[in-house]
Amino acid sequence: MAGQEWDWFQREELIGHISDIRVQNLQVERENVQKRTFTRWINLHLGKCKPPLKVKDLFIDIQDGKILMALLEVLSGQKLPSHHYRCTCNHLVML
Repeated sequence: MAGQEWDWFQREELIGHISDIRVQNLQVERENVQKRTFTRWINLHLGKCKPPLKVKDLFIDIQDGKILMALLEVLSGQKLPSHHYRCTCNHLVML
């Protein structure tokens, strides 16, 4: 009897682990879908720039802020001040 109870607890623990793995996989897939969707949306708008711009890796390409500034210009329809920005210690600094 005790062996059967232990098997039941092991089974429930295994099912819990499998469920956790499935949830983690679904979260990763959801993040990937969101990243691809947002990248496509950005590229749709950046294609209107002169010359057209394109994001390949969302997290890398937007780090310096230039792509985001171009996107803001396209979305707002207004030319933003042509300041140059550089990243120092994870803060944008106006030069």
